[in-house]
Amino acid sequence: MPSTWTVRTPPPGHQVDAGALDALLDVPTSQAPGRGLLSFINAHVQVDYLSLVEYTDAVPSQVDGCTHRPDLPNITAQCFARYKRQYSQFDEVTRLAGHVQREVAGNGSVTVVHYAVDDIPDIRWRQEIFESSRLTGRVTLLYAPVARTAYALNLYRDESFGPFGSDEVVLLAGIAPLLRKVHSNALLAQRERLHADVRSSLLDRQFAQRAPRLSQREREVCVGMVNGEPLHAIADRMGVAPSTVQTLRKRAYLKLGIHSRQQLVQLAG
Repeated sequence: MPSTWTVRTPPPGHQVDAGALDALLDVPTSQAPGRGLLSFINAHVQVDYLSLVEYTDAVPSQVDGCTHRPDLPNITAQCFARYKRQYSQFDEVTRLAGHVQREVAGNGSVTVVHYAVDDIPDIRWRQEIFESSRLTGRVTLLYAPVARTAYALNLYRDESFGPFGSDEVVLLAGIAPLLRKVHSNALLAQRERLHADVRSSLLDRQFAQRAPRLSQREREVCVGMVNGEPLHAIADRMGVAPSTVQTLRKRAYLKLGIHSRQQLVQLAG
C-alpha cells in the first residue's frame, strides 16, 4: 500500500533557495507551469519527470508533462495515455481525487501519496510503465485549488538516482503547500486571460454592430483602449509601430464622432 498523509503549511524554518523561488514566481505567467514547478522542486529533491493531471469527476486528464534532464526523453504523455486507458482504476490517487474534489477550494491542504515500485498493486502497471521506463516510484501531491477540480502533481525519478527516500518525501511534503499556492495563482491568471479574450471578442462584435464603418484594425485598437491597454501594448500585440496605432485611433475617433478614451468607454458601455 502507498504511504499517504495530508499537509497544510510548510514546516517552520523551512529554507527556500532564492534562485529556485525566482523560477517559481514565473509560473503564473507561463502557459505550461510544469517546467517552472519542476525547476523549483529540483532545488530540493532530485526529480526527473513531472506529470500534472487534472481530475474532473475523478476522471484524469494530463494538462502538462516535462522532464528536468536533457538526456532523458519526455515520456510522460505516452505513459499517462497507457495509465489512463488501463491502470488508473488501481491507483489510490484516483479514489482520493474524488474526495479532494469535494473539499472547499482554497483550504490549502495537500494530500501526499508515495508509491514505491513494490507498492504498485497491479503487476502489469508496474511492469509496463514503471519498470519498462526505468522509474523507481512516484510521489503525488494532490490538491483542489479551484472548485470541483483536483490536480495531481506526479513526480518520478529515473533509476539512475534510485528510489525516493523517506527524507526526500518529507522534503517534498514540506514544499507542497507552496507549490499548490503558486499553481492556484497560475490557474487564476489563466482564467483572467481567458476572460479578457472573451471580453475582447464581445467588444469587437459590439463595435462591428454599432459602428460598421470601422475597419477591423480600427476595431482592434478601440477594443484595446476600452480594455485599458496603453498604446505601446496595443502596438506590440498588433505587430505595428505606436504611430500606426495613433493613426488608427484618430481615424476611429473621427468615424465615431468622439475625442477621448473616456467617450470611447462610454460608447462601449
